[in-house]
Amino acid sequence: MHRKTRSFYLTFLLVTTSFLLSSESNAQRGNHELGGWYMYFFETDFGQSNFGIMGDVQHRSFNVAHDFQQFILRAGLSYKFKNSSFRAVAGYSFFNSGTFGPSNAQLIENRLYQDLIWTNALFEGRIALLHRIRIEERFIENQDFRSRYRYFLNAKLPLNAKAMGPKTFFAWTAAEIFVNGEKNIGNGQSVNLYDRTWLFGGLGYQFSKSLRSELSYMREITENQTKGQLILSFFHTF
Repeated sequence: MHRKTRSFYLTFLLVTTSFLLSSESNAQRGNHELGGWYMYFFETDFGQSNFGIMGDVQHRSFNVAHDFQQFILRAGLSYKFKNSSFRAVAGYSFFNSGTFGPSNAQLIENRLYQDLIWTNALFEGRIALLHRIRIEERFIENQDFRSRYRYFLNAKLPLNAKAMGPKTFFAWTAAEIFVNGEKNIGNGQSVNLYDRTWLFGGLGYQFSKSLRSELSYMREITENQTKGQLILSFFHTF
């Protein structure tokens, strides 16, 4: 990889980490409730075909163990480009969202999405990078059609090996930026074009080629507040 490109990615990751730490130090300006997100991601290919399926199931709470926030089901058809790390995904997701506090009100959202995912590495494979661009078409109760655009960058650093592989502990950091496609969402409601930023940091363990787990802290930053999330994730390839 070109030296300038490596420098760009390294700078991006350092800035991401510094923002994560600074947002935590300013937590008194944010929401003090620590949320809990519990996630299972799966991926499989159709034999020797370039086609496959990717998806996830998530349960989110406003507090670590209670106050329902969201339940998510998502799955998409994927396609690997030959002789490339690029993968395209098109799929559907279902969201059932709760309301913070004592209210039991819930909101249903149906969503279509398209992903472009690719990987590369820095420093002779020492740092593994994953990129994802996601476009979403959102159909939310009592709102007009909405769209959103997201960019995600993830970096993993193995701690007990030179590269990612089975029986590897690793540290990781990531950032995802969300931008709304429309400001007016119906019924006199509006949103900003900037939606939110997620900043992650955590540790993980690669059990085998097909299974890994991650424990992380994420800081969600919106125009109105910041909020911390404790995240436990499992990733399964079969």
